[in-house]
Amino acid sequence: MTRVTIALTIGGLLILFVAYAKGVSVIHGGDVVSHMYWATAALTLVALANFIAVAHLARSERMIRELRALCEKNGIDYGED
Repeated sequence: MTRVTIALTIGGLLILFVAYAKGVSVIHGGDVVSHMYWATAALTLVALANFIAVAHLARSERMIRELRALCEKNGIDYGED
């Protein structure tokens, strides 16, 4: 999941750079609709990457809780933070 999140974030950044270039071209008379499509794609990819990162964090937190419960059950020190 981490690789997917990183890939989506990098993809979103690359598309954001294209959207920025299209936005600059709009100032000089370029196509506004094209800029909006690229900007929407960038926002969508970054939002998806954030959603996947939050889901990954929730899964990791659950796994840590399970590990701590097993350590306590078996009398193993897991280190308190």
